[in-house]
Amino acid sequence: MLCLLIFLSSAVALRAEEISKEYQLKLAFIVNFARFITWPEESFSPENPQVTLCVLGKNPFGNALGDVDGKKVGERTLKVKNIETLNKEQQCHLLFAGQWEAASLAGLEARILNHQPVVTVSDSAGFAAAGGVIELVLKDDKLSFVINNTAMKERRVRASSSLLNLAASIR
Repeated sequence: MLCLLIFLSSAVALRAEEISKEYQLKLAFIVNFARFITWPEESFSPENPQVTLCVLGKNPFGNALGDVDGKKVGERTLKVKNIETLNKEQQCHLLFAGQWEAASLAGLEARILNHQPVVTVSDSAGFAAAGGVIELVLKDDKLSFVINNTAMKERRVRASSSLLNLAASIR
């Protein structure tokens, strides 16, 4: 019985480590997206010239989120914010909504993000088809992404051809 408990606890610890590595990779993708996306100049202010990555609700990235705060993305630096709710006053260039928050984000997008230059990112299945901008897809232990280029254009945001070529699918 003791051996079974030890095995189960080590399996749970291993699974937690796998999740952590998965989200570290997803965060690396998101940071790299910022290098290949162009936002309208008016989406930046002299007081806030950084590219702002907002994580809505639960932070699945753990301490890795703090590691990318201040990282260079092109000519700008990345500013990271964890936010509980979304409102018009928050300046986000990239907005990550995990699987838990993606459903609530769909309703908020129409009311709050309507035509704002915000690139929404989620790992929730069907996110891009539902109007989100970038959906992270894990298939056969490989991470890829789907871009909803129509939604991106509606928000006056442009992805480089390099990023579009790397996408598993473009809508």
